[in-house]
Amino acid sequence: MVDFIRSYVTAVHNAEAACLQVTFKGFINYDELVEVIAYEFEMIRHYKIKKCLVNLREISVYPDGGQDYIKEVWFPQVIKDGMLIAAFVVPDDTFGKMSMQEAHNYPQSNLLMKHFNDADQALAWLVSQQV
Repeated sequence: MVDFIRSYVTAVHNAEAACLQVTFKGFINYDELVEVIAYEFEMIRHYKIKKCLVNLREISVYPDGGQDYIKEVWFPQVIKDGMLIAAFVVPDDTFGKMSMQEAHNYPQSNLLMKHFNDADQALAWLVSQQV
């Protein structure tokens, strides 16, 4: 399976860290968000991925409808597909950080989640987690 590389995002299987690593690059519209998430699901199933790192540092907020899509589609599907641990790198600005953390507030799950300000720290934490 090939990595998903577009001007607005990369989604790669990081075999060394045994995780899905997604990095958003600036603004993303709703259709682009849905497109990359659909590919994430395929990658998770194909590689039987249990951990993911989602770097949202370069986007300040999800597009209109994006927060709901994350809560109603992304979380239920990645959990169903076997995801156990997720690290999120959030923007520096307070509004963006709060927006991302609100979108990731999914209490119906046993998915271990943690938010970070630094991608290297997030990856190190992710690698340290046993599945």
